[in-house]
Amino acid sequence: MVEFLAKKRVEDYLSHQREKDTFYVTDLVRCPLKLVYEEKFKELAIAEVYNPSTLMGELIHMGLETFTEIEGYKVTSEVEGEKEVNLGEKVVKIKGRADIILQKDEEKIIVEIKSARGDKGLPHKHHLMQLQAYLWLFGARKGILFYVTPERFTEFTVDKPLDEATIIKLVQENISLSPSPRFAWECEYCVFSIVCPNKKK
Repeated sequence: MVEFLAKKRVEDYLSHQREKDTFYVTDLVRCPLKLVYEEKFKELAIAEVYNPSTLMGELIHMGLETFTEIEGYKVTSEVEGEKEVNLGEKVVKIKGRADIILQKDEEKIIVEIKSARGDKGLPHKHHLMQLQAYLWLFGARKGILFYVTPERFTEFTVDKPLDEATIIKLVQENISLSPSPRFAWECEYCVFSIVCPNKKK
């Protein structure tokens, strides 16, 4: 079982090909240097695939996406979305994948599933930003941030999408690699911190 899961995770990672001038929603809410280091230090990036907490989070996602049924709603999972934004000098694509979309008539609700080590500080700012970016990407007005932690499972409603100006600003920050890290706490959990000159204590 361990070997199967590890092999599948690595295969999924290696099959992911990044297109030129394309940013994923997850790129916009994390340290911009990670994009550079994932390409430069591929061995470290692959090693992160074996991280038990990462795997646990994925298993929680898979379970909830498979078994979620909400009465009165059409439920779809792993929904791909894509939009273009104009930076002036070039056009870039923003891509993302919603964990779950609930749809009834004209109502569309984006559900983002998160696992966390603990209950403190929920909801996390970067998770809120990610869901707000998905609302923009999928043209939805409402989202649910669903947390699974060792203490509880809970949800937060989000009803304010990021606007396009904010998306463009986040893309430009990624291109300029500033700020890196985007959040000071990122370095503590980053596999690339051992080679990064921007590491925060």
